[in-house]
Amino acid sequence: MLKTKTALIALLLAASALTPVNAQQTAGATTEAPMMEVTADTVLATVNGDAITIGHLIATRSALPEQYQALPDEVLFEGILEQLIQQTLLSQASGELSRRTQLELENERRALIAGEKIDEITAEALTQEALQAAYDAQYANAEPVPEYNASHILVETEEEAKAIIGELENGADFAELAKEKSTGPSGPNGGALGWFSEGMMVAPFEAAVIGLEPGQVSPAPVQTQFGW
Repeated sequence: MLKTKTALIALLLAASALTPVNAQQTAGATTEAPMMEVTADTVLATVNGDAITIGHLIATRSALPEQYQALPDEVLFEGILEQLIQQTLLSQASGELSRRTQLELENERRALIAGEKIDEITAEALTQEALQAAYDAQYANAEPVPEYNASHILVETEEEAKAIIGELENGADFAELAKEKSTGPSGPNGGALGWFSEGMMVAPFEAAVIGLEPGQVSPAPVQTQFGW
């Protein structure tokens, strides 16, 4: 047996806006129309004893794709209610669930509960206070680590390196010389190596970089296992 309370749909729409009923004035007296209290447990339809509530409609609506949620409320809620009624009738007619269906329902329930818990944890973890606390725990007492940004021109012989240093001292452009003469992979980028910290480069090169002032070019060639 199916019982529906379609009038409550309009009441739901009004209640969702949280707008009180306008007062009516007659003969100088002010009266207020009574409102039925509407909650998530308010029953909209009963299908052979199974209740369909406003909460069921709201939960179903929240899971709809965005294009459906853009429909007018009266159209959307009536469609959802009809769908829930049909689904209830079909589920009642299906008899005992197969073991596969039971397992799928258990998995879905478990996933929904876990997802809700993850959302709660994520919301708590992303507060400004939590982020600041995590940052302080990781970095507040850490020693600052210097970083360097350098470029180099890699060649095979010391003579080539000395000749390039001479050109640079005479005003040649470092990046252009790197593109023209460097045999290293950074040559096409003008010799730029980007930012790096201590321990990331081979020791002779790193020592030479640390000993330079910003903008200074090494006055002598530096030898590594890769060349000069």
